[in-house]
Amino acid sequence: MVATERTKLKEAAKLGDYMSIAINKEGEPVHGGFVPWNNTASAFNMRTPKVTLAADDLQVPEIMQDLKKCRLAGVYIFTSLENYDFVSEFKRLQDLFIRKGENIRSLSFIRDMPELFMFYLENAELANLDSLIMNFNHGERLPGKCMGFYHCKVEDTSALKEVDFVTSELLIWPVEGDSRERWKMNKSPGTFRFYMKRG
Repeated sequence: MVATERTKLKEAAKLGDYMSIAINKEGEPVHGGFVPWNNTASAFNMRTPKVTLAADDLQVPEIMQDLKKCRLAGVYIFTSLENYDFVSEFKRLQDLFIRKGENIRSLSFIRDMPELFMFYLENAELANLDSLIMNFNHGERLPGKCMGFYHCKVEDTSALKEVDFVTSELLIWPVEGDSRERWKMNKSPGTFRFYMKRG
């Protein structure tokens, strides 16, 4: 973690401030990122990372303790991690954004996060969406939920039939062979995009 980023995190921890973090391989500061959402309102709800951690920083107890003292609202992960269980420790998380999710086989780390309403994931291979949908079903009703899946293989999407929340956006960039019908929900989202490859 770059020294200036560590200083910012310590100061935020002392005050219990709102915080959003980026995580990348080396900990080089990130001040923005890719916005996946179709709607302007959804894009505005994303948080600009205030502090950037290196992947190895997640193993440093002092850093993790300082994060827990903050009100962590956004986590933006730009590198592949071996384990994502640390996410479940941040119960007030609102926005979770994961690029390079190749090591993710389950969303079981998403639990007991009543304020989470934005979730974006790339390149994962999942058995199902049960944990995510269950968390959203038991979370706060507003604002509407946003879900984005880029090149994710999901074996079982039946949890979408159990949706009991308002969905602002469901965006799918499918892998080869996936079908739009598999992603139909029992409650139609405000925006549903299934981005088929052209050509």
